[in-house]
Amino acid sequence: MTEHDGAPDWSARDEQRTQLEQAVVGTVLVNPHQFAEVAEVITADMLRYTPARIVWDLLGKRIGEGEPTDYLALQLALSEDDLRRIGGPVGLSILGGHTVGDALWHAERLRKHARREQISGHLRGAISRIEQDDDLDAVLDDVSTSLADLGEGAADAPTSDWAEVDLSPVLDGTYKPVQATVGARNDGVGLFYPGRVNGIQGESEAGKSWVALVCCLVEINRGNHVFYIDFEDSEEGTVGRLLLLGANPDDVRTYFHYIRPASAPATSTIKALCRRVAALETTLVILDGVTEAMTMMGLELKENTEIAKFGRMLLRPLADTGAAAVSLDHVVKSTESRGRYALGGVHKLNGVDGVQYMLEAVRPFGVNTEGRSRLRVAKDRPAQVRRHALPGGKNPMHWFADLVIAWKSDDFSEAHLYPPIQHDDDPAEMTAKEEREAQEEAEVKERAEAVIKALSKATEPLSKTSVEELVPGRATITRRALTRLVHEGRVETTTGPRNAVLHSVPKGDAE
Repeated sequence: MTEHDGAPDWSARDEQRTQLEQAVVGTVLVNPHQFAEVAEVITADMLRYTPARIVWDLLGKRIGEGEPTDYLALQLALSEDDLRRIGGPVGLSILGGHTVGDALWHAERLRKHARREQISGHLRGAISRIEQDDDLDAVLDDVSTSLADLGEGAADAPTSDWAEVDLSPVLDGTYKPVQATVGARNDGVGLFYPGRVNGIQGESEAGKSWVALVCCLVEINRGNHVFYIDFEDSEEGTVGRLLLLGANPDDVRTYFHYIRPASAPATSTIKALCRRVAALETTLVILDGVTEAMTMMGLELKENTEIAKFGRMLLRPLADTGAAAVSLDHVVKSTESRGRYALGGVHKLNGVDGVQYMLEAVRPFGVNTEGRSRLRVAKDRPAQVRRHALPGGKNPMHWFADLVIAWKSDDFSEAHLYPPIQHDDDPAEMTAKEEREAQEEAEVKERAEAVIKALSKATEPLSKTSVEELVPGRATITRRALTRLVHEGRVETTTGPRNAVLHSVPKGDAE
């Protein structure tokens, strides 16, 4: 480092950091077997040099999936935009030309650079606060805490969770149970417990991510920070849906923190993330894709000990920051064998100390439609959410809310989490027999209109067989619809040749 007039030469330091990034990523590009040990030292957010960051992310993803990492494979895997940003195909060759013997040694130097800049940033912020803030004691406390957290041993400091718990609040009646205050239904009732592990499970396309993003938008509009750790989608898809719901882009830029992991996190990475979450006083952390996350971390999906390990490694530390940690998970396809559990072991539910929801599809989401899914309470450890729900009908789990996504245009959709309102004809609350009967009744009504339309267009009365041939669908439904129309007087009958019964629309009703 050079200095001028006693001040650091930041341009020289930036150049040195760029060289280190090129050396580390370039070496791993040529020697992919070094990725795992280097990933224990550096994280993607340490890479500021755009080509290095893009290639590092892609390497992590392809190595994790067992895909080829040669230059041609990487070039084909890059989007046109990313390929342009790294300098085209020649950019990969240039980056690979910075290879060194030991990427790990250079990664350690890069990590020190990143830590030095982080500490310097804290100190510069402290100086600014000292110059502007009258409460110097408060400033000193904040700075001391920040520097302590950044210390080499801070991440490994022992915890005090084995200390005796003060039982006085419980014994003297002053204890107040935690309330679900994160996210909200349309009536203002919260969905998730802060400082607890929560979750949403459901079938694919039932709308788990939509529920999560609706709650993210609620917190953003409250001026709170949220983190979205996405193992399934991309920033384009996730942020695109958030904007589709009406989020302000400036608010998203300020309060929405998006992470798309490409490799298994080191313990130091998780601790650094948790410090960041805590420092921003984050209220909500979404982990989208438990199955993918566990697979990336080398954990067995159906082993309860592995599930418990995943919770201890990632979900519990995030909840310990004070935020509501919410995991999004899949369920088995069979509704009969599903029960209250997500795909994998029963310990997924056992590890939840907040609320766990089951999301059931009622009507599919899509363009020009209004989709609906039902949010049910599978578990409520603090018992403060279920009291805002209704007992289920055919489903024993309490009904907490309905997610409704109404498509308005390609640029906007309305999203609601409606509180439950019981209706006798609600198909989601009927028994299986009642549901089949209701579905058939709806088909008969729809088929009746098709029969009327066919008879109105006919130039002569039609027999029952002719009507069945003209109207598509099950013949039994068509016959039921035709019989009902005759009884209602909307279709009249006459006798034809060989005593055949012919059907027609009364002249005053014909189109």
